[in-house]
This record gives sequence, structure tokens and C-alpha cells, in this order.
Amino acid sequence: TINFLGKAITLRSSGGADVTTIDATGIGGSVVTCASGEGPDTVIDGFTITGGTGTDVGAYTYGGGMYNRLSRPTVVQCTFQYNSAFKGGGVYNQPGGVATVGSTVTRCTFRKNTANQGGGIYNFFGRPIVTSCTFNGNTAVWAGGIYNFSSGASVTNCAFRGNTGSLYGGGV
Repeated sequence: TINFLGKAITLRSSGGADVTTIDATGIGGSVVTCASGEGPDTVIDGFTITGGTGTDVGAYTYGGGMYNRLSRPTVVQCTFQYNSAFKGGGVYNQPGGVATVGSTVTRCTFRKNTANQGGGIYNFFGRPIVTSCTFNGNTAVWAGGIYNFSSGASVTNCAFRGNTGSLYGGGV
């Protein structure tokens, strides 16, 4: 697992998500964590992120693939697959407090992630930007693709296919 620990660094694969995987299977926790005030200069680019089970916060787990709290990292060309958590199987975004910012997620694929709320992404407050992403086969009770709770998320040019959610369906 990776925790950026508040550092503004770029972690970029040399061959892209098809050949470079960060796998937390059997380790437990979120695969990637940004919870120390990371800003947009903290970048993760070109990885498959898999096997995450979320960060425990109180009675619940958050962000199987990626846990973003009090942070707004940039995520580019990543594939989030086979991650699970109570909120945000693929990615959990919570900028916290009255912040009006959020992470930027661009050209990413969310595939077969599971959660109670937000199979692909769960946005809690803030204004994350999700652009040109694909959501396919994610499952949640509350919104299989993206679940926005008091969030001013910007979701543009994204495709939603085969996601399931008992409440709010498979899209946003």
C-alpha cells in the first residue's frame, strides 16, 4: 500500500495501467492513501489499483482502492478494480470541513468494485472533478457508479455500463 504522507510527489508508471499494478490483496486497508493535506501536485498516474479493503474509520471502512481525506490529489489513467469498502469501493473523496475542493480523477477506469455506498466513487462534500472515466460492473446498495453526498462534483464525459445499485441505480 502507498501513503503519500502529505508530500507533493508524482508516482508514474513506466508502462501504464495495463502492465503496472499496485495490489493490496491479503494486506488489508486502502491501496493508496492521501489523508495529510495532499494537493493537486500529488499525482498518481498509470497504475492498476486492486485488492483494497478500505481504511477503518470508526464503525466503517472507506476507500478500498484510494482513500482521500482532507486532500485533493490528481489521479490520471488508473484502473481501480476488485476493491471493496463500506463507502467508495474504488475511491472515497472527503475534503473535510467546509472545503470546496476535491480530487481530480481523469481518464480512469472503475471495474468490479463493491461498496455499500458508491461502488466506483463516493464523494462526501467538496467538489471533486471526474472527467473521461469509465464505470463498468461496479456494485453498491447506494449507486453502483458514483454516489455524491452533499458534493458539488463535476462529472463530465464519463461512461456508465453494467453498474448496479439497489438505490439510485448504476450511474451517478
